Amino acid sequence: MSKLIVANFKMNGTKSSITQWFNDFSEEDNISNEVIVALPSPFLIDFADNDISVAAQNVSSHTSGAFTSQVSAEMLKDCGINYSIIGHSESREFLKETDEDIFNKYNQLIKYSIKPIICIGEPLRIREDNLLQSFISSQLKQFEDTENELIIAYEPIWAIGSGLIPTIEDINEVSKLIRGLCKNVKILYGGSVNKENASNLLNNSNIDGVLVGGASLDPKEFANIAQSC
Repeated sequence: MSKLIVANFKMNGTKSSITQWFNDFSEEDNISNEVIVALPSPFLIDFADNDISVAAQNVSSHTSGAFTSQVSAEMLKDCGINYSIIGHSESREFLKETDEDIFNKYNQLIKYSIKPIICIGEPLRIREDNLLQSFISSQLKQFEDTENELIIAYEPIWAIGSGLIPTIEDINEVSKLIRGLCKNVKILYGGSVNKENASNLLNNSNIDGVLVGGASLDPKEFANIAQSC
């Protein structure tokens, strides 16, 4: 079964370096999995017609109006964008986004037929205090009754950029929890995904793909990840 491999460039790249990235990545063969690349917003329209699907990294919870610096779902659709990340832990932390904000973003994306990639995950103290189940359940509460297919990216906050990842048993525990809460869901794992651990992750039948941060900036390494199953 094909897996979903998502690159998150975060706030990295220029038009020329991203063009080179796509050129280098396109030279790689034997990639049968679906690949999506989440780019910084200034470059979305430049690469929306690429053979590889392009995603936004966030979207406004508002339709339009006096919301300086924000980008609406309608604008993304007008640029030809079909996916958007929402709820990333960095947006939750630095932009103070709440679960309610993220659900409003979700509804905006669905209104314009853009598929949301919903990020969830716990800080280390939650796991250490045995509060994981209630924390994840709270993040997903508003999505429990939706009939739409969900893409949920489980990114434990303590694993992002740290080089640490949960055990397969830990990932399976959260996967089981998510599937018990949501009716129709694809589950991605994110957090320090690289070419060394990708095969172990992608060959786990309990997850449907990966969300790759820093390792995605190298097109050769990202290709290795995309070829890992």
